[in-house]
Amino acid sequence: MRALVTPPCMTVTFALLLMLTLVPAGCSTFSGKAEARTDKQTQVMEFLDAGKPKAALTTADDLVAESPDDYRNYLLRNAVQIVLRDYALARADNDKALEVFEATKTRYPEKEWNLRLARIHESMALTALIASRRAPDEAERKRLEGVCEQEAAQVKALDEDTWNHLRGMTGDRLNQDKGSQGDGGQAKDAQ
Repeated sequence: MRALVTPPCMTVTFALLLMLTLVPAGCSTFSGKAEARTDKQTQVMEFLDAGKPKAALTTADDLVAESPDDYRNYLLRNAVQIVLRDYALARADNDKALEVFEATKTRYPEKEWNLRLARIHESMALTALIASRRAPDEAERKRLEGVCEQEAAQVKALDEDTWNHLRGMTGDRLNQDKGSQGDGGQAKDAQ
C-alpha cells in the first residue's frame, strides 16, 4: 500500500487556512468567550477536512446568502476560495468582509472593533501572501508581497496579539522593527 504524501506547500497552506477559518468560525479571544460556530460553519470545516472544497464552497455560499450582513461568513468563504486557488474571489471576499464589518460594526461592543478589524486585515495579508506564491511572474509576486506588507502594517496598528499571530503564521516573514515590541497598546486605546 502506497502512503499519500502531502506536498509541503499544501501543508503550509492548509495550516494557514485552518488558523484563518478558526477566527471567524468560533475561536475568539473577545472577552475570553468563544463565539458559537453555526452548523453550516462547522459543515464547511468538515468538508475542507474531508478534502471536499467544492462542497465547502457550496455551503459557504449558502452561509453568505443566508446572512449577507455577517462579515465572518465572507472570511470563511475566503478560506475556501484559497483552497480552490481562486485568489481573485478570495480577495473579493476579504474586501466584502471589510465593507460589511464597517457597515455593521455597531452590533459588536466597541472594545472589540480593533480586534475584529485586525482579523479582517490578517486575512487580507495571508491571502496576498499565499497568492504571491502562485503569481505568474516576478512583478505580480512583488506586488502581492507589497499588499501583504501593507495589510500586516494595518494589523500591527490595530492589535498587537493579532500581529504576533500573523507573524507566527507567516514564519515571521514580515518586515518588522527589530527594536520594537509593538505600539504598547496605543492603537487599541485610540478608539
